[in-house]
Amino acid sequence: MASRNLARLALAMAAVAPFAAPHRASATEAAAGHYIIGTYSAPAAGVVPPEPGLYWGSSTLYYNGTMGRTAQVPIAGQLKSGLEAGFFSTSFAALYVPRLDWGNFTLAMGVTLPVQNLDSRVFLGQRGISENNWSFGDMVITPVQLGYRSGQDFFQARLDVFAPTGNYSTSSIANVGMNYWTFVPTLAYTRLGANYDISVNLGVDINTRNTATDYTSGAMLHVDTSFIHDVAPGFGLGIIAAMMYQIEDDRGGIAARLNGFRGRSFAVGPIARYNFKIGNASLSTMLSWAPEFGVENRPSGNAFQFRISGRF
Repeated sequence: MASRNLARLALAMAAVAPFAAPHRASATEAAAGHYIIGTYSAPAAGVVPPEPGLYWGSSTLYYNGTMGRTAQVPIAGQLKSGLEAGFFSTSFAALYVPRLDWGNFTLAMGVTLPVQNLDSRVFLGQRGISENNWSFGDMVITPVQLGYRSGQDFFQARLDVFAPTGNYSTSSIANVGMNYWTFVPTLAYTRLGANYDISVNLGVDINTRNTATDYTSGAMLHVDTSFIHDVAPGFGLGIIAAMMYQIEDDRGGIAARLNGFRGRSFAVGPIARYNFKIGNASLSTMLSWAPEFGVENRPSGNAFQFRISGRF
């Protein structure tokens, strides 16, 4: 019974964890990065599915945020004033768990393909300049995802790699792609009780240089937590808390003029989870809201996320 419950809950987060962080909301170049506040704040964040097979997931995320009109933002190799951004992303992911006899250890690997839309607006004096871009975003590859379970405790170590596959142009203020690689070593933990879930996810975004602008975005630490209590069969309510904190200055000519342009953000908000079955198929859903505060050198706004996942 415990193994079946674990596998069902694992569908909710473990299958979608690699693709749950489309870009557009940290500091760094364009006041954006490959992490959005609160996107790893989710139940079963430390669980890797213990049963071999192919898992699928889909995540829909909307973020809107603004910076003051006097704020200076490095966008596509130039300094722009102010920023208003609306970001929509739908991602599709597959996670493969091979059949291995490793005891309490589980190995997995995955890939994520995002489709994204960005509305951006900057200002020249009192005149606003707007642009919209809809295209495939930066693909996410997870070459290794290692899990370990011991009783009610679950641990995960993985590497997510964001490849620069999305559209990018130095003449655009609404780039869906970032035009650089991001490597994200991650550790996660879940305590899975009879009617509750406590999860923590810690990762560091390490970025390569944007060759089109000669700009290197500094490393970003992010910590995402969640607590969910089951209030009815299959239905849970809880709270999320998240922090992103840039631990390294940006590098490049414009970054030096902005004193490194380090960013930060915090968020606390609600989360709901519902697990159910359609025929023989077990499905898991999650809905969360992450309102930001304590923001510096990035837009301040809200992130809304909906996920659904299952097993082929």
